[in-house]
Amino acid sequence: MREKVARLLEATMALVSYLEENQVYDKLADCGCGYLDSYRTEGFEALIHAVRAAAAEVGEELAASA
Repeated sequence: MREKVARLLEATMALVSYLEENQVYDKLADCGCGYLDSYRTEGFEALIHAVRAAAAEVGEELAASA
C-alpha cells in the first residue's frame, strides 16, 4: 500500500507541476480586439494550491513513517 500511495503522490505532484508550468487555464474571455484571453479562475487557482499543499503534507507523513 505504501508504494501505491507514493506513486499516487508522485503522479499528483507531476500533474500539478504540469498545470502550473504549461499555462493550463480554465476560462476564456473575449478581450475585444479579436483575440481571446485565457486565465485561471480563483477557484481553479485555489484548487491547484490546495492539492499541492495536501500532497506535500502526505509526502512528509510518508517520509516520517519510513
